[in-house]
Amino acid sequence: MLITSDAKTQLEDTLAKMAEAAELDQTRWNRLKSAYEAISKWLSDDSHFFGEVEIEIYPQGSVAIGTTTKPYGKTEFDLDVVIHIKLLSSNYDPETIFNEVVRRLMENETYSKMCEPKSRCVRLNYQGDFHLDVIPGCMVVVYNDELIDIPDAKIKEWLRSCPKGYQKWFIDIANRIQITLLEKAFSAHKVEIEEYAKKKPLQRAVQLIKMRRNIFFNENPEDAPASIILTTLAAQFYDGEPSISETFENIISKIKSHVETLYPHRPFELPNPVNPEENLADVWIDKPHLYQHFISFIKNLDGEWQKLKEAHGIEEESTLMKGMFGNEPYVKAMEAKAETMNHKRGNGLGILPSGVLVDRAVEKSLPVKDNTFYGD
Repeated sequence: MLITSDAKTQLEDTLAKMAEAAELDQTRWNRLKSAYEAISKWLSDDSHFFGEVEIEIYPQGSVAIGTTTKPYGKTEFDLDVVIHIKLLSSNYDPETIFNEVVRRLMENETYSKMCEPKSRCVRLNYQGDFHLDVIPGCMVVVYNDELIDIPDAKIKEWLRSCPKGYQKWFIDIANRIQITLLEKAFSAHKVEIEEYAKKKPLQRAVQLIKMRRNIFFNENPEDAPASIILTTLAAQFYDGEPSISETFENIISKIKSHVETLYPHRPFELPNPVNPEENLADVWIDKPHLYQHFISFIKNLDGEWQKLKEAHGIEEESTLMKGMFGNEPYVKAMEAKAETMNHKRGNGLGILPSGVLVDRAVEKSLPVKDNTFYGD
């Protein structure tokens, strides 16, 4: 992490490190990759249906766009992968495809104990690591490799989707900013940029929004707005800001204004940017109370952020950040900063007192007792 006397850069660094603390780490990412590659092989080895069929399997959603966030108070991530079956959906009914996927997974001794069929996916529960939603999809047309039809086992219909297209749409928007505030700061300090600082402000802002969402709806998770709604709105309102804090604030401000000005009482539609016929917020039509919960969340998010901006002193700021985004991510961020400071001290590089931001509880837990951290 950076040790800097600039308050804006210091906040930016902390926000990035907190978001990193809540995301899928490299170890679990490797396990995820191994898991879905094993699923692909098991399907391909099928002698009944899938053996002669070309299959492509790939992550979708938060994994694909770099915005994973661990559910609050839990150890397991909710992750999605697509089984792209190179068969035309027009030649099959959705039940057949869905049931064949379930059948094949249930034939595996390991998967059969983890398998939980849902309406549009088959969930595999990897204890202590993640819930993996395996989503089957067939080709819509042979000349478009992005568009797929997903079987809905409950309503027995095909549902159009475009996960690869959505990934490209989001990443293209995130990449509107070429050099971020953190990248400039690392360059100014003449140190190699660390991995956590390489993600774009839009990706980090989406993670922070979801982290706050998970805390706000902790006791009633069924009322929480879906990640696809929050992610799509964030991308649509992103204007190329170079910092996480500016991105976060402007997105929330614009969503709040959009709701209060145009849709204070009735929900708005949210067309899928890569499949406009799909309303990503269609749940609000059948359950309008969820839209009111969404409004309450956005207002709370805006209010808490304004409090953080007006915070006086490190202790008030740390209390607000832990309240907004969770104690664990904040503590991990501060431990990382303390480790950086210890490394600098060990190398005789010195420490900038005004750049230190360490929570008192973290300070007491550190193994090196003779360091002095300036947290007041």
